[in-house]
Amino acid sequence: MNKQLICILIISVFVSFCNVIQAQDEIAADLKAANNFDTTGFKFQIEEGLFKPNIQSFESNYHCPEWFRDAKFGIYMHWGLTTVAGADGHYARYMYTQQEPEAAKIDRETKRRAMSGYKPGKESVYQYHVKKFGHPSKFGYKDLIPLWKADKFDAMALAAFFKECGAKYIGVMAVHHDNFDLYNSTYQPWNSVRMGPKKDIVGEWKKACTAQNLRFAITSHLSNGNHEHLFYQGISDSTGPLAGVPYDVMDPKNEGLYGKRTPDRLKRLNPEFAQSWYLRTKELIDKYNPDLLYLDGGLPNGEYGLNLAAHFYNHNIKTKGKLDGVFTIKNTKSPGFILDVEANGIGKLLKEPWQVDNSINPGWFHLENIDASEIPKTSGTDDGGMSKATTTINGADLVRLTGGQVIDNFVDIVSKNGNMMLNVGLRADGSLPETYRHELTIIGNWLKINGEAIFSTRPFTVFGEGPFELPKKGGFNDNEFKFTAKDIRFTQSKNGKTLFIILLDWPGNSAKVTVKLLNNNVLASIKSLSMLATGEKLKWSQDAEGLHVNMPEKPVGDFAYVLKVDAAK
Repeated sequence: MNKQLICILIISVFVSFCNVIQAQDEIAADLKAANNFDTTGFKFQIEEGLFKPNIQSFESNYHCPEWFRDAKFGIYMHWGLTTVAGADGHYARYMYTQQEPEAAKIDRETKRRAMSGYKPGKESVYQYHVKKFGHPSKFGYKDLIPLWKADKFDAMALAAFFKECGAKYIGVMAVHHDNFDLYNSTYQPWNSVRMGPKKDIVGEWKKACTAQNLRFAITSHLSNGNHEHLFYQGISDSTGPLAGVPYDVMDPKNEGLYGKRTPDRLKRLNPEFAQSWYLRTKELIDKYNPDLLYLDGGLPNGEYGLNLAAHFYNHNIKTKGKLDGVFTIKNTKSPGFILDVEANGIGKLLKEPWQVDNSINPGWFHLENIDASEIPKTSGTDDGGMSKATTTINGADLVRLTGGQVIDNFVDIVSKNGNMMLNVGLRADGSLPETYRHELTIIGNWLKINGEAIFSTRPFTVFGEGPFELPKKGGFNDNEFKFTAKDIRFTQSKNGKTLFIILLDWPGNSAKVTVKLLNNNVLASIKSLSMLATGEKLKWSQDAEGLHVNMPEKPVGDFAYVLKVDAAK
C-alpha cells in the first residue's frame, strides 16, 4: 500500500471521527436547547398558600378530592379548527409536509431523540389539503379560521344530554396543538373570540356545567414536550410547479399562530414559549376556575410547570374553601398529580385514583372528510385511524368504541380505582353526530340501572378475576379488548357493606357461576345476593372453592351484569 493511499485512509477516518463528534455536539445542543426554561426576570405571581412550586410540597400536601373518586365518568370533546379540515387530528402539522423534512433526516442520521414529529405517509395530508383547499402558500392553516362558524353549537343542550348519559364532569378543550385558543385569551390574539366563531367556547361550557351542576374540566394540549410549533417542518415545496415558493408559515405576520421561524425548524424558542404557555394556562385557571385541569403530557417547562401547579392548587383552595382540584398529567409517578392514561388500561389495582381518556370516535376529532384512499392510516396511534373502527347502523359515522365496549372497559377501569373521561368529537358546526349520540344513550341506559355499582364506589381488596390480560405492548388498543363471562370485576360501597360483582358477559341462561376469589375465607356473613338491575333474589352457596351463584333464566340488559351482595349486620 503506497503512502498516498495510507494518507487518504487516515484523513477519511479522521473526517468521519470529526463528523461523529460534531453530530454528538449537535445532539447535546438540541437537548440543552429543548430544556432551557430560564426564568430570569419572569414574575410567576402565583396564589400564595399551602403549595409551593416543588415536588416535595405536592407530595406532602395533595390528596385526591372525594368528588373525583365518586364521579367516575366524564365526557370531553376535541373540537376546533382541525374539525373544519376533518381529515387528521394533527392536520396543522402534516398539511405542510410535502416530503420528509430535513429535521427528520437529521433525527435518523444522528440517532438523536426524534424532534421532527414526522411520520412516513403523512405527505398524503399535504396532498389532500392541496386538492381540497389549495396550496399552503395561498391557503394555510390560518385560512380555516373564517370557515369555522360553529353555528349549531349549544353548550347548554349538550351538557344536559351528557348529564342524562351519566357524566358527572365535562371537559372542554381550551387549546390543541395548533396554538389557537378557544377562549377570551389575553396572551394569544389568535383565539375564537376575536376570530372564527366569535365565541368564548370555554366560557360557554363553564356556564353550562354550572347550570347542570356538573364539575368543570379544562384540557390544554399545548406544552413544550412534543407539541411546540407543529408548523416548523414545512418551508416550501421541494418539487413541482411551486417548488421554492414559501408557505404562509414563513410570513412574519403569522408568527402569533405559527411560531417564530428557527434556522433548523426545531423546538428552540425556550423560554419564550414556556412563558406564553404559563401565562395562557394560568389565565384559564384564573378566569374559569376549573375543577379539573388536564395537560396532554407530563408536567412541562421546568419551573414554569411547577409554579403553574402550585398556583392551580392554591387558587383552588382559595375559591373553593378547601383542596378540591384535580390536576391530571401523563406518565407520572410524581405524587400530587392524578395519572392519566391515553386510550389504554392498567393491569392492576392502583392505590391512588387515576383516569383513562379515550375516544368513542376514530381519531380525537370528528374526521368527517377522511377517506382511507386519500389519507392512509399509517399506524395504530394515528388520529386518522387510532386502530380499527367499525361502522354502525345508527348514522353515517364510524365508531372506534361501541357503547358496549365503553361499558366493559369502564367497569374494568373503575374496579382498579380509575375514572373514565370519554372523548366525543363534535362536527365543525358544533352539533353531535347521531352515531355518537346513540352510543352515549346506550351507556346512559346501562348506568341508570347499574350506576349503584359504579358511582361513589371504592375498589374491593382485589379488582377481580378472569383470563383477560392487557396487551403487553402498544397503546391506543382499548378498542380491541375482549372480555368474557369469566372476566369478573368487583366494586364496593364506601362503607364496605355492599359488594358488587360485575360479569363482563352473560354466562348463559340459568347458568351456575363460580366466583373463585370470593370463597368463605375471603367473604363471610352474606345477607342476600340479587341482580342489581331487577332486585331479583338469587340462590347461592359458598365454600372453600368460591361463591356459587345460580343466574336468572334470562338476562336483563345487554352488557356487564351486576350482582349485588349485602353483608349481614
